[in-house]
Amino acid sequence: MDFEASNKRSRDDFEQGQAGSSGYGQLQVQSQVHNYGAKRQRIDPAQELINNVCKDIRRLGENPNVGAQIDDVDYISNPIVAEFEKIDNLRNAILTTIYAIIIEQPHKINAIGNLVFICNAKNFVVAKYVVEYLHAKIQMLLDSVCGAVVPEAEQQNSRKEDAGVFNNIKSIIKFLSCISPIIDEYAIINIFTQFLQFAIDLQVQSGDKRNGIAQEIFYNTLIAVPYLLSNDKSEEIHGHLNDIIELADNFPIVEPESNRILQPFDTRMGNLDIPYQPKKLINLILPSLKVLQKNDWQLTLFLDFEPFLEPIVGRALENNAISKEVVKHKLPLFRLPTFEKIEKYNPTSEENIDKIWQQNSRILFQVYNQTTEFETVPPIESYIGLFFKDLSFDILTNLSFNKNEASIQLSALDLFFSSELFAPVGTSIDQLTMINADNKSGENDPPLSTWKIEDVAVESILTMIFQLPKTLHREIYYYTVLIACCKENTESMAPVFGRAIRYFYSNLQTLDYELKLRFLDWMTTQISNFEFSWKWEEWIDDSQRYARLKYHPKKNFIKNLIAKEIRLSNKKRIKESFVDVVDGEVVNFKEFYQYLNIAMFPDVRDYIIEYDSALYGDSPEIKDKLSALYDMKQMSLQTKTNVSAQDEIFYNFTNPELPFHELGSRAYEFIMSHHKSNKEFSGLCNSLISDIVKSNERNQSTDQDMETEDKGEDKDKGEDKDMGEDEDKDEDKDMGEDKDKGEDKDKGEDKEKEEEHSAASAPAPAPAPAASAKVIIPNPVKFAINIIMQSYCYIGSRSIYSEVSILSRDAEKLKFLSGQPIEQPKRAPLPNMENDSEFEELKLVSNEEDKQERQNWIIDSIFRIWVHQPQVIFLVLESLIDFGVINAEQLLIKAFKANLIIDNVSCMESINRILENSGSKQLKSLIFILFRAIVDKLNELDLGVGEVVQIDELSEDNASEVDKQWLFYEYLGLLKCYFRKFIRTQVENDKDSNPEGTNSDGDNSEAFFQKIKTVFNDLQNIPTRISVLSWFDELIS
Repeated sequence: MDFEASNKRSRDDFEQGQAGSSGYGQLQVQSQVHNYGAKRQRIDPAQELINNVCKDIRRLGENPNVGAQIDDVDYISNPIVAEFEKIDNLRNAILTTIYAIIIEQPHKINAIGNLVFICNAKNFVVAKYVVEYLHAKIQMLLDSVCGAVVPEAEQQNSRKEDAGVFNNIKSIIKFLSCISPIIDEYAIINIFTQFLQFAIDLQVQSGDKRNGIAQEIFYNTLIAVPYLLSNDKSEEIHGHLNDIIELADNFPIVEPESNRILQPFDTRMGNLDIPYQPKKLINLILPSLKVLQKNDWQLTLFLDFEPFLEPIVGRALENNAISKEVVKHKLPLFRLPTFEKIEKYNPTSEENIDKIWQQNSRILFQVYNQTTEFETVPPIESYIGLFFKDLSFDILTNLSFNKNEASIQLSALDLFFSSELFAPVGTSIDQLTMINADNKSGENDPPLSTWKIEDVAVESILTMIFQLPKTLHREIYYYTVLIACCKENTESMAPVFGRAIRYFYSNLQTLDYELKLRFLDWMTTQISNFEFSWKWEEWIDDSQRYARLKYHPKKNFIKNLIAKEIRLSNKKRIKESFVDVVDGEVVNFKEFYQYLNIAMFPDVRDYIIEYDSALYGDSPEIKDKLSALYDMKQMSLQTKTNVSAQDEIFYNFTNPELPFHELGSRAYEFIMSHHKSNKEFSGLCNSLISDIVKSNERNQSTDQDMETEDKGEDKDKGEDKDMGEDEDKDEDKDMGEDKDKGEDKDKGEDKEKEEEHSAASAPAPAPAPAASAKVIIPNPVKFAINIIMQSYCYIGSRSIYSEVSILSRDAEKLKFLSGQPIEQPKRAPLPNMENDSEFEELKLVSNEEDKQERQNWIIDSIFRIWVHQPQVIFLVLESLIDFGVINAEQLLIKAFKANLIIDNVSCMESINRILENSGSKQLKSLIFILFRAIVDKLNELDLGVGEVVQIDELSEDNASEVDKQWLFYEYLGLLKCYFRKFIRTQVENDKDSNPEGTNSDGDNSEAFFQKIKTVFNDLQNIPTRISVLSWFDELIS
């Protein structure tokens, strides 16, 4: 097969693709345009030299031509050698730049090593400074573990993105191993031995308890070992490597028996098969090196610079007046921290790889080698597989301040290593399949690689995204790096992303609950950045297959993905994406139109009419009127090409066709006024309630009068019947009586009209249309709360900012309405001025139960007004929680009604934000409520006691039962998610900050855990209960 002989690209290939978006290319072009009208700024020659040299150092290794690359290094070395000892700022800048490159871009270590080799041949002082500087860096990092004061200059250079003390030491050791030919007497081997023995001692002293830092030191030391082979191929180095492996065999690997709460996939109590058995990093590194040892340390990994480097070094030594031989430099051992210091070591930054090692077993995530019969990434068990994972993790972590640079360096990793490792960039799976076939048949001799650098980069990023219990950085950072990678080379990267998406989607049934949410977020971000393009037709069969189910993971994923896409765009735009072109014709995927309705409840019409009718007392006339108004509203919306969220709102309280519309107008006008006082607001609330109560009393009195009149009419009818039987009675008498009755009736009508007129003209409350005369509001307080809250939402409905702004403005007023404590202003009222900040007493019961009920009505009113926009509902409610208007507990309880926390992604995201933003004491209360609610839901499903809950195959007559089974395991996954996120994290935080087991509130964590165990013990299904309680065992290990 004919493929390009080389897949090497230059950095310019990447920057050209970004010139239009990042501005980097534009800046280069603009810098070439001379502005002759402006005065040129004079740059200090020394500073200009520093800038140029440091820029050149940063670009080392990016030239795909190895020979030209060494020539570049030779050229760059000249000013360094000439001025290194003369200009202090130049020397400091070079050393700090070299250190930064080693830490941030460790794949350039060999390129930096070439520079040091050449400089050493021309002026050994440069290399001496580099070795001593890096040795001092390692010692300073070790001393920082011991609590030593870091110099102020070093503090300024340290960044939040720093990956940790021992992770940075690893990168420095890699570099020192790379330049081992100029290290005196193989002193670098002593460094390896020292750190390996240190790791062994730490773990031995920890006994049967896993020591995460010991494991990190062990892994970091071994992952750096093959760098000794990059520039030294002697038999002597092989002997030293064998000694290192022999010593490493003494390290005792201590791991917990089970890590179920950290596993990315779950068998659902044995119901399903998972795609692979996850592997731990600590278990892989030593066996991978033993494989190299078995192959006599033959490693085709690093570029072979020797043919190009040796002539330049030789000429430099010939011209060197001081020494004609290569000068070697001493590398002393280090002062290591004591066991007690390591035990107290607590990395302060959450974005720290040391902390991950310290707290958790490192479990690797796999994607690509699971779906093809050949490998597209190096096997995770091999050293090369671990090597590229390690590089990628360090690049992602230490370049997190520049996502574009991180994406460029990840995409170009193959430039810095042997060209035989990877297939040419852009090679398709079909082409790789043909290569694999030719490899098997022997046509390709030697076999060609089927590894793709694109797969290596993407899988490494996905490993960081799907890391449990939490990601090192916020997920959005990794999403944007993936997007940047794809935009650099869309044609080659798009299929890579497509295969990853299909892999996750096909394994949704077993994917951890929290990871499903991350996948949903990533997928949303990914396709929204590429015009919402996706092959939706691949999911049509699943959508139809699970049409009768509500809680199947795939059905739920499709629905919530489309809902999130609509949040980022609009229904019209998303609907237009459900198309494909087949044989030149546009095909609409109408199967997905059903998911465009993202309302909180499936039948919005029934929900709104039933909710509003209940407020008005379920009057049939009112219900019919509401139905007519709703249908009229929907007809008007159909004439619009693009319906906004504000357009969808169905707000009725000021509609003149409905009773009490003047009360709605009164509240609406009050809220629109910005200058109303607290006292006026309490007056409004009381007046609304009072007017409704009086109207109810008047209507009830009218009903009683009508009942009395009805009884009188029945009596008259009886008398008429008697009179009809006695037809011989005097007709004049009858006529006289009829005349009297007619006169009485006329007088009664006149009197009734007078009463109606006086009632209309009097200042009595509750003026309403005739229809209100027959309406009795069952709950005046609930009605008033709905008027006020829905009016607030309708007035602020232009945007979520407007919504939150108006609620924030009147937060104290709304706290008065909900019964929450009110903060009185600290300023004293002005003399002779009434204090308008005070509230009148609300004419309501003020016990705790009443307050909770009022808060529930507030929540219900927000659900009602924003029913078409679930995200807005929860954002508004979160704001009300932040403002102290409602308690978070009330929303938490609401989330479990109708299983919203499982069914609706906006609800789940909102609950997560509320929990994450809660203080320690409140969080414990919320977690207890959460676990109690989940256990109650699991028990309510009533799926048996003694046997494992089975997930049946879907058939025509068991959809309801299968849906319950999936709901059971979704709730169980949610329980594990929150246990891992909050209970396990609580344990780690207690270990870090309070070994005595008490938190900042003085509460004993063990007592809290016992409360949680009590809740879990209420699980009725015995196998599930046993499994859930076993999670606590993993907290101890």
